[in-house]
Amino acid sequence: MLNILFFRHLSTYLLSMAVLLSLSGFYLGYIQPDHRSLPAQVSGHLMLLIGPGLLKIGYVLHLAVEESTKATQHPGRATLAIASNHLP
Repeated sequence: MLNILFFRHLSTYLLSMAVLLSLSGFYLGYIQPDHRSLPAQVSGHLMLLIGPGLLKIGYVLHLAVEESTKATQHPGRATLAIASNHLP
């Protein structure tokens, strides 16, 4: 069963992977490109495209989990709550 803690860890993992992909993509694509093969440079540039996408997804998931925990602490507040324990 999926709960809030799972999505909190998932968002942290996605944010960490996004930073790692972006930094390694920058290193492969732009730091001494003459010493890298063409496939390594292409993969570095692809990482620079994928990294920010994961960053956005991870941050939106982080905000959704934060909003969901606010909804459980203040039940009278009308918010969108994802990741409840009522999943099948």
